[in-house]
Amino acid sequence: MVVFYKKIVRPIFFLFEPEFIHNLALWYLSWFSKCKLLNKTMFKVCNFTSPRLKQKIWGLYFRNPVGLAAGMDKNASASNAWAAMDFAWAQIGSITDQAQPGNKKPRLWRLPKDKGLVVYYGLSNSGAKAIAKKLAKNRKNKTRGLWSVSIAKSNAVSREEAAADYAKSFVTLEPQTDIITINLSCPNVKDFSGLQNKKYLEPILEKVIPLNKNKKPIWLKIGNNLSKEQLDEIIYLVKKYNISAVVASNLSKERGHLNLKSKYKDKPGGVSGKAIAPQANKIISYLYKHSENKYKIIGVGGIFNGSDAYDKIKAGADLVQLITGFIYNGPGSIKVINQKLDRLLKKDNFKHISQAIGIDADKNTL
Repeated sequence: MVVFYKKIVRPIFFLFEPEFIHNLALWYLSWFSKCKLLNKTMFKVCNFTSPRLKQKIWGLYFRNPVGLAAGMDKNASASNAWAAMDFAWAQIGSITDQAQPGNKKPRLWRLPKDKGLVVYYGLSNSGAKAIAKKLAKNRKNKTRGLWSVSIAKSNAVSREEAAADYAKSFVTLEPQTDIITINLSCPNVKDFSGLQNKKYLEPILEKVIPLNKNKKPIWLKIGNNLSKEQLDEIIYLVKKYNISAVVASNLSKERGHLNLKSKYKDKPGGVSGKAIAPQANKIISYLYKHSENKYKIIGVGGIFNGSDAYDKIKAGADLVQLITGFIYNGPGSIKVINQKLDRLLKKDNFKHISQAIGIDADKNTL
């Protein structure tokens, strides 16, 4: 399936404007998501797991360590289809309390020579209330997989008012999801990444944590361009407020160190894909070495194959997620990643993925 996609389907898709293809794929998958029979058929073709890959964390069952990152399904258009392609969970959003159109088009560009994208959506979504209703409706056809909802600050809201805005989204969306992710690091919105600073982050956590009456896992998503001092502040707050996991890391706004070669490398927005993987892995390693087993790590950034995923697991990630690798390699790629992961774990004589986490962390520092 992956070869067919890369040889036949992707070249056709890449003839068209990226956002058009993105929307077309989501339209198709939205119909797919509503049909249990189609989902069941796709799952039979795409699924792979083994005892080495299964995990139970926070009381939740992850049939494999690979999830869909936020940004692919902003409005829960295809929330049930992702599990059919063997994603263990799908991260929906990011979602803001207020509906917003995002930045002007064009706002998505491919970087084929770099196996990446430039993303400048600006948190476009239909708002927390509308998406919560859609998730409630989609749940009727849900047969497997987990949902993580990513929430973000509405663009019209100041950083000083961010805590109340996040709280509104949390209350609206929490009943419809298994996991809540607080996104602090969208590089496509002015001043948004400043929410990672302790001055703004702590009030958000103080406001949101008491609302978590059902004790669902809360993840924090952080950026790719953080200093050691910024990471130390985040780690301190994660431990203080008993945050379940840190998602590392988001798109990279900085480009000087990426050595990009593709045509649209200078377009505005954040860069995804292979080029950001080394820095993401360094951040994962740093988070792991300072975790004291107080939180988990979700590795994201530049995963295209099982070896890429294994690099993040060895650096300290308990779970991994991707979008760009899925766009470049197609719906069969998750099965291929999990098969490769299983072989690598077996080769290293690990009976379970937990034995691999962090074994190379000391080699990868900021």
